[in-house]
Amino acid sequence: MMRFILQLAMFVCVPLAGFAQKIDVVVPKTAPKIASEFQSKKGVNGFRRKSRHQGIDIRGPNRQAIIAVADGRVLDFEVGSCWGPTLMVDHGVGFDGKRLIVLYGHLGEALVRKGQTVSRGQLVGRLGNNHFKFRCISKVRHLHLQIGRTPRLTNRGNFWGHVRYLKDGKRGVNPHVYWADGPGRVTCFREGETYPKGTITYPVPCK
Repeated sequence: MMRFILQLAMFVCVPLAGFAQKIDVVVPKTAPKIASEFQSKKGVNGFRRKSRHQGIDIRGPNRQAIIAVADGRVLDFEVGSCWGPTLMVDHGVGFDGKRLIVLYGHLGEALVRKGQTVSRGQLVGRLGNNHFKFRCISKVRHLHLQIGRTPRLTNRGNFWGHVRYLKDGKRGVNPHVYWADGPGRVTCFREGETYPKGTITYPVPCK
């Protein structure tokens, strides 16, 4: 019931200009911390970025499980020359009626294939020991989670990084808008719980 009330509140509150940058974020103690925030100019390696971050970065050990943030369908998987193994999943539309195309970047491996349907909380990939191999991983093993609206499925040419997979890759969507417990309230996935449609849960299991 509480999640339903929060979802109704989000319909009213979210479509405000600039709202995404003003969200106060609360991460549960049981959730792995976010190492580089959305719109931050500080990279996961601690150095300053040239441009603002278009997703969130979460560090993890080798073989760290990566789980689906919502129900969806795998659009593609590719090992990018800079980003490394990257999974692109269509998670339908958010509670606000806008598409949720999610990139799970810098993986060690994907455990699902193109065209496969996935369920919220399903294991879709793992981190690996490739953080020195691909330049965009910045020598720090981590997941880069990014939300966009428009996937780039063909004619990728020489595009690289997030714009190789999202036509709007340089205009990332703030994931903190879509947490199941409400804006800014990072929501851990718990087996057996029901979550509002059009919301997301954390892409890494909580303890």
